[in-house]
Amino acid sequence: MDPLVIAAFTLTPCAAAAAWLLLRGKRTRPAPRRRARSHTAPLAPKGSDDGERAAWTLAKLAGVPPKKAAEGRTVEALLGTAARKRLPDALEREFGVRPPDVDALLGLDAARLGRLMRQLKRGSKARPAGRRRVTTAGEAIADLPPPLLALASELGLRAEWELPKAREHLTKEYLRQNARIHLAAKAEDRDAVQARLEEIGRLRRALAAGR
Repeated sequence: MDPLVIAAFTLTPCAAAAAWLLLRGKRTRPAPRRRARSHTAPLAPKGSDDGERAAWTLAKLAGVPPKKAAEGRTVEALLGTAARKRLPDALEREFGVRPPDVDALLGLDAARLGRLMRQLKRGSKARPAGRRRVTTAGEAIADLPPPLLALASELGLRAEWELPKAREHLTKEYLRQNARIHLAAKAEDRDAVQARLEEIGRLRRALAAGR
């Protein structure tokens, strides 16, 4: 018999056996599982101030670097509808106190949002029995409803300001808003300015009561 034919008959079973062993030994690897996306924003680094903590929270919800969230952009500009719904939970986890309705936060940037959360935190702490002297704006307005605290932050009122300086600041804001009411052409615009004036008046009364 031709040696080539003999070699073909000899090698063919060997090749088949080798292929079978190779296929048998090869295990099918399971498809890698996709890691579920966490909807919980991580906490800010230790040592961050209130504005940095607020910027960190906004950045994680918006999917942008914290530095970009701290550039003065408002909550409304940074967060979409889904992220806004998760904002109260994220802020409560970061600051230990739940913020007011999200609509009251939309006009705040990270710095003002941080100041608001600090004021809410201070207001949530139990106060000792007996009346004590109030010396700062934050102490004077701590018991006001959250929407008014949000307005205070929006107007730039600082919690650490002494009462005379805070009252002077609100008086300037009141006069500025009062000038707008005469320039408003539509009735709804005048109503909006009037409502803002009344809210500023409530803040001023709270500061006056802290004398």
